[in-house]
Amino acid sequence: MTLADAGRRAEECIDFLRALVECESPTGDEEGNLRIAGLLEHAIVEAGGRVERIRAPGFGVHLLGRFRGSARESAPILVMGHMDTVHPVGTLSRLPFTVGGGKVHGPGVYDMKSGLAVSLFALRLLAERGSGPRDGLTYLVTCDEEKGSPVSRERIEAEARRHRAALVMEPSAPGGAVKSRRKGVSAYVLRVEGRAAHAGIEPEAGANAIHELARQICRIQEFADLNVGTTVSIGVIEGGTGSNVVADAARCTIDVRFFSNAEANRVDASLSAAVPFDERCSLHLEGGLNRGALEKTDASRLLLEKACSLAAELGLEIGEESTGGASDGNLIAATGCPTLDGLGPDGRGAHTLCEHIFEEEMPRRIALMASLFEAV
Repeated sequence: MTLADAGRRAEECIDFLRALVECESPTGDEEGNLRIAGLLEHAIVEAGGRVERIRAPGFGVHLLGRFRGSARESAPILVMGHMDTVHPVGTLSRLPFTVGGGKVHGPGVYDMKSGLAVSLFALRLLAERGSGPRDGLTYLVTCDEEKGSPVSRERIEAEARRHRAALVMEPSAPGGAVKSRRKGVSAYVLRVEGRAAHAGIEPEAGANAIHELARQICRIQEFADLNVGTTVSIGVIEGGTGSNVVADAARCTIDVRFFSNAEANRVDASLSAAVPFDERCSLHLEGGLNRGALEKTDASRLLLEKACSLAAELGLEIGEESTGGASDGNLIAATGCPTLDGLGPDGRGAHTLCEHIFEEEMPRRIALMASLFEAV
């Protein structure tokens, strides 16, 4: 595979990307997701795959494409992406699909419809050359990722266990680096129960849940460890019923991010062991691990080295980065499947009205993905 081979298909790939972007598909819009699923299903079949539609009530459908391998010596590889975006219907009027000045703009173009486009064109290019993935390939595209994969999670994990490696087509890090590590996420709600009283007549008879929560929050912040990248953030605080009432209830949300699952366990244990400062109050902690960290392992390191080597053969250089955001790559890695994330085109402005990719990335990523599919 050469850049010249991919370059001859880049314009056609951008036309396909236009079709994907102009088919607005915010998470939960079943009609929009069914439309884009039709475009993707056609592209998978055109590239030589067999497609299964998996119903996702309230979201649309997931697509599962199966590609036969040329050698069939071991388990297949998994290629992962999502067709939903964060942009509501109508965003195209504010951020139309445009190509110019070396950039391709549009809602969802960076996160992550360009990743779907280049990977499908890579498979199509291999099929046209009479080649293909060495040991078979599964192409899974979900429609609920931007809402945390509530419907697809179980299927993603099941597929990951059947595969020997995973390539995730999420956007690359700025500069084009792949993502070898992603932070995991734990989400909690801490509720405090106190005792109501009249704030003017007998405040001493009450146990103020808001006061207790404030003291707990100060302690919770101490569980962060920025030296290893562990953050603890309070997102929402609620409590009380009136300015003249000692609050009998309060709550807050807690977002925890970590690069190692050992850190997740440490913070969880600390949160669970908390005791009230005011013994008249009681604490109730809900939640826990949402997505484990995508940690770099010996197997994923070899996968990264292979990608860097293939890129070098194409005259490209790709680095590696770590990111605080989670993806379905976290779910895959948690099953023990070696995972390389962030293989989509380089760009900027994910989830904003400035979202774009760099046009020159299209042939580069088509060529890189074709090489990976043949060699991994």
